[in-house]
Amino acid sequence: ADENYAREVMQLFSIGLVKLNKDGTIQVYDSGVPLQAYTNEDVESFARAWTGFDRTAARGNIEQISRGSTDNRLDPMQVVPDWRDPFPKSNLDGGFIGDKYELCVDVNYKSFLKKGAHYRLLGGSSSPEMTKDPSYFSDPANSVLRAELDPTSALYLRLYNGGDYELDVLLENDMTCTGIECNVDTLRVVKVGNVYYEFVEKPCIQLAFYRDAKRIQ
Repeated sequence: ADENYAREVMQLFSIGLVKLNKDGTIQVYDSGVPLQAYTNEDVESFARAWTGFDRTAARGNIEQISRGSTDNRLDPMQVVPDWRDPFPKSNLDGGFIGDKYELCVDVNYKSFLKKGAHYRLLGGSSSPEMTKDPSYFSDPANSVLRAELDPTSALYLRLYNGGDYELDVLLENDMTCTGIECNVDTLRVVKVGNVYYEFVEKPCIQLAFYRDAKRIQ
């Protein structure tokens, strides 16, 4: 974890070294000593929040070499789950980063069919971009199945859109399940006609320690 980066984000680019009142004056203890804006424990916690990032693959339509590297320095970095620290990260207010999000266990059942569900067009590729497949999925010996929607289902008809595929689709209302949609808890990639869409899960919080775990399919 890069503690230097976490420290400089706070010290140089956001809150500074000491806490301020709304009028810009420095907050102090009764003794007159300024209140620190953050502690070393905060630095350590925020450094763990920055773990797991990697550059995306280089674009094929741009030639860029920087210090001998062809790494992609244009597009946002991606998170590699296996590299990321999985435990809670505290914030500066006595809580934890992500407190405003709902727990993943509280997300609506079959959220992929609910109003507001978000789908991204992948085109002819069936590989998800917002989540990571296990490494064995790339082995040709493994037959990886993607959900192929029933052409009569409401979800299929919305994504197919008469053959005029949209880059991003937000469901305008709740839909009833048809076929395979009724047999799964969630979806990741679905086949619609000759293209694929990826279901973008809502951000939610997975507890580091929990009871009564359930394996979904």
